[in-house]
Amino acid sequence: MKNKVTALFRWEVIRFSWGVAVREKRTGKWTLAILNFNGQEIDLNEAEVELHENGIEFF
Repeated sequence: MKNKVTALFRWEVIRFSWGVAVREKRTGKWTLAILNFNGQEIDLNEAEVELHENGIEFF
């Protein structure tokens, strides 16, 4: 059996006034957002977005 190398990614959690978001540190790509007011999770893996205090901008 061959040894396989598995890429380990590091994530960081950023808190905003509207919720929290998770970003992959190596690429800077946003992966998940969770809204404060209802707990809704938004999968951002396939979306091109910019996050800031005013909210989420989808491109």
